[in-house]
Amino acid sequence: MLVPAKTLFAKNAETSLQKNDASGLHFDINSMAEYRAEKGLRNLEPYSIMLINRGLKAYNEKKEKETVMLLEGAKELSPDLPLTYFYLSRINFSFSPSGFSAAADYLYAGGEAFLNNFWWSFQTAGILSIGLFLAFYASMGMFLITLILSNIRLYIHDIVENKRKIFLLLPSVILVFLGPGFGIIGFMLPFWRYIKGKERVMVYMTVMSAILLVFASPWFSLFFDTLKDKTLHSVIKINEGLYTGEAIEIPRYGRSYEIAFADALNLKRKGYYNEAAAVYKDLLSMKEDAMVYNNLANSYVGLGNNDMAITFYDKALQLKKMSPAYFNLSQIYRDKFDFTRAKEYYLKAIETDPQKVAFYNSIKGVSVNRFVMDETLSNKELWLMALKRPLHDKSIEMMLSFVNRELSAALLLLLMFALYISDRYISPGAYKCIRCGEIYCRKCEKKIFRENVCHICYKTLVKMGELTPKERVEKILEIQHYKIRRNQTLKILTLIFPGIGHVYYGWSVSGAVKLLLFSFFIFSTLLWFYIPTPVSMDLLSSFFRWASVTGLIVVYVTTVVNIFRRVP
Repeated sequence: MLVPAKTLFAKNAETSLQKNDASGLHFDINSMAEYRAEKGLRNLEPYSIMLINRGLKAYNEKKEKETVMLLEGAKELSPDLPLTYFYLSRINFSFSPSGFSAAADYLYAGGEAFLNNFWWSFQTAGILSIGLFLAFYASMGMFLITLILSNIRLYIHDIVENKRKIFLLLPSVILVFLGPGFGIIGFMLPFWRYIKGKERVMVYMTVMSAILLVFASPWFSLFFDTLKDKTLHSVIKINEGLYTGEAIEIPRYGRSYEIAFADALNLKRKGYYNEAAAVYKDLLSMKEDAMVYNNLANSYVGLGNNDMAITFYDKALQLKKMSPAYFNLSQIYRDKFDFTRAKEYYLKAIETDPQKVAFYNSIKGVSVNRFVMDETLSNKELWLMALKRPLHDKSIEMMLSFVNRELSAALLLLLMFALYISDRYISPGAYKCIRCGEIYCRKCEKKIFRENVCHICYKTLVKMGELTPKERVEKILEIQHYKIRRNQTLKILTLIFPGIGHVYYGWSVSGAVKLLLFSFFIFSTLLWFYIPTPVSMDLLSSFFRWASVTGLIVVYVTTVVNIFRRVP
């Protein structure tokens, strides 16, 4: 069963519109489409969401024709709202060729609308990438901390044998003051001599990941900054032709090119043609832009100066072959009864972008907002505008480092080089017997056998004649008890957090992967629950919440079951 996306805007819209129809079952889509076109808008989200909710109610009541009518009406009022296409794909789906084809078409259209909708694409990319960033950071920290704790007895043993080795902690203590990330990686230095094989490769990869995270962290700070930027919200609403019931906030001074462009667009839509033309001329003094010339020409159409408008349309086309300018010229020449040139420009508009022309024809009218068409910033340009904004909140960057990105990367590379050099100049430290778990070093026994097996276990398993039967039995029991304790620790750690037990047990690669996956699903779940999204994204947010929770359960259950089956 489909679940309606409840929204405040939809409720307000439904309440206001039910005055025209006491039954609440009739909604004059045509009149709202007229209102949208007159205002120069493209999307009326509150009313579309209200129609979607009605359509879902009709769907649950098995009223298929009414459902389709209401959802198609929602699509007509907000052609850039992905939610409508996804629901239309759901209700049209069937295993017949026609049903499958219709569902696929709507799903494809919904994907295009998703990519062209700033907030849907921006917030989805932001939440998923932040979840991945936090998962990398958390799993990296847990991986290193687990390695440190599993080897801490070896380091303590070496300190007891040689008190000066405690000073190996000094660089680590200093690195803590450069940031938490440096602190975690820095504390690996005293334990590096105890780490072998795949674990060393994983530590190198962890340091490289930390370098990448340092350079990626500004994007995450920027994401949260963007969500709070009211001016950016206004710019996006204007450029997407979006009505959400909220006020427009555009600063008058110290504004960027994109903000000024949005302000001029808004002024023109409201009928302030002189003011809009003045802003467009200021923009042209900065740089020549075909979009600005087209929109400036539209302002002159509003002022009744069609000759000046034609001049600026021609300048726009000299810079770029664009469908709106061709279409607008066809309208102007048709108004002048020059049908030959009108047809010529109209055909060029269709050749350049037939989809835009189809939309222009659907809203065409005599008012300026419907007679000529404005150009707006693309979703790509809105993304670039959001990404180049100055940062105000750098709390996420400070989770890794307290110094700038370039110095952080250089220090991490230096740290990795120090780890590599230490292999050559630092003598091997204590080791833990893999059979019984006892800790030895060169001072404890004259000879260290291969594969980190102590001399007693070696005699028990290989040179059996050198021990008495009682000594052999006692050692075998000790080995068996050590295995049982180790296996129990593995199970307990896996129950606490999947992946930690694997790292503790020596399965570094699979442990790191499980840590990353489980951490990602945890953070993804939390972010989709607690980061506010547009009201129209309720369905998508709900999908990602449950997908994250499902992934969390699957990773946890499969990891725990695998360990309990694999380990006796």
